[in-house]
Amino acid sequence: MSRIILGPCSHLVLLGGGKFLIDIATKAINIGYIVEIITSPRHMKEDISEGISFSSEIKKINAYVMVTDNIEEERITDRLKSINKKAFFVSLGAAWIFKDDYISEVFDGKLFNLHGSRLPQNRGGGGFSWQIMMGNRFGFCLLHRIDGGIDTGEIVEYEEFIYPHICRYPVDFMDYYISKNIPFMLKIITNIFNRETSFNLISQSNYFSTYWPRLDQNHGSWVDWSLSSEYIERFICAFDDPYKGALTTINGKLVRLKKVHVNYQDGAFHPHQRGIVYRKGPGWICVALNESSLVVESIIDNKTSKSCLSSINIGDRFITLSKDLENNYSRVVYTPTGLKK
Repeated sequence: MSRIILGPCSHLVLLGGGKFLIDIATKAINIGYIVEIITSPRHMKEDISEGISFSSEIKKINAYVMVTDNIEEERITDRLKSINKKAFFVSLGAAWIFKDDYISEVFDGKLFNLHGSRLPQNRGGGGFSWQIMMGNRFGFCLLHRIDGGIDTGEIVEYEEFIYPHICRYPVDFMDYYISKNIPFMLKIITNIFNRETSFNLISQSNYFSTYWPRLDQNHGSWVDWSLSSEYIERFICAFDDPYKGALTTINGKLVRLKKVHVNYQDGAFHPHQRGIVYRKGPGWICVALNESSLVVESIIDNKTSKSCLSSINIGDRFITLSKDLENNYSRVVYTPTGLKK
């Protein structure tokens, strides 16, 4: 088993975006770190919670911030080289692809990534939405080296935990993940602050690896009403908060579904009945599925972003056309500036 020595570090360089980056940057400053943040135009445009943008929160931090769509830009490279002997470099959802020679030359071979699931299983993107669809409740605090591959580098440190049953939507998983990973990362950056710390490196076995591509709520969230009730529930939950919801149509209107759960009380239905609204209550509707029903508490008009649940009547049917479902299976690619068209 090989080892790596990290520290002493006076600088913490965070590459990426999101709420977790803001939290770690704030706590690192309290430790005494000089914090530098390198982020992308895509991250700067994102909201980290409802009504709160990453760009507005980053301004509240006493950190040196650089925004770029090209990590190999000269001003970025020069800055990273100037501090690579005294800095700890961590990717938190970074938008760029790091090449082997760039990692070696600029980061002195010590660039790390925080990954939210088991490796070498579950490499790639899509994060919590894939976990919800697969019914996976095992979570990880996992720091690994970046070596030019996709989540293939040696594991530096990890802890395993279980997401509680109250976690149903991506926002629930995100919040719990952050609650576990903040102390995990704090322990590491505290240990290497101004002193050397040795870590055992664990090599990944490609024999056990799996990879999942990124997802996009505007192109790949169409509900397939022919799936089993459990899979439909998981799929819709996977695009719930903080996302807009899963797509389908009713009465020719494009809508998004959120806040759903399977109901077995009303019995099974014939496949020809699937998608039909057969019962309606105050603030909810029941939709027939193959072997059970789906209770839906939130239906949003995709055009107006307002609730349209009250306008739906019993006998109406949810429909997703095959041409729309095909979008679920088209691979989406993100660049530092956003979704690649």
